[in-house]
Amino acid sequence: MGSRPLRILLVLAVGALAGLFVGGGMGAAVWLLLTGEPEPMGEVQASPGFDIEATITENYINRIMVASANEMAGPVSLIEGHMDLHPGSRADFMVRLQAGPLEPIVEGTVGFRVTADRASIEVVLLDARLGRLRLNRVVPAGALDGINADIKQLLVDKVGSQGLGVLGVVSDEDTLRVHLGRSE
Repeated sequence: MGSRPLRILLVLAVGALAGLFVGGGMGAAVWLLLTGEPEPMGEVQASPGFDIEATITENYINRIMVASANEMAGPVSLIEGHMDLHPGSRADFMVRLQAGPLEPIVEGTVGFRVTADRASIEVVLLDARLGRLRLNRVVPAGALDGINADIKQLLVDKVGSQGLGVLGVVSDEDTLRVHLGRSE
């Protein structure tokens, strides 16, 4: 009879230790997942000999951001958002999302760069945070694919037929400038 209480204590002790190890391991995994560093963007290159400069103001970006984001189907909708352009082809953003009963606010930084085929520019997520938690590693790889496809379609339709390509993209405090010209 003395061995039964001993076995119960042993099982409880082993269970408690296993719970500590599993809990600690999961906590460490979540911590590693949510502490990713922002993606490096690289240096912005000057646009050589462009023919046309298309300017997009920060006010225009902010007006269309919510409307165009909500045209894409998905489980999360955008309630409000704001983008703040900075030199170096970067912008800080803030968005308030609707995810069921939750309305989390996500902040971060995006970069703008020329696509490899010089047909368009693409928006690249550099950093995303929910409070102090970095979301870089949990944002799906194709999260900006719809936006980038829309930008590319617009540029290809408008300037691609003219034999122009995107040579560069630069920004200042309130304007994004896309430099277009004949690719060599």
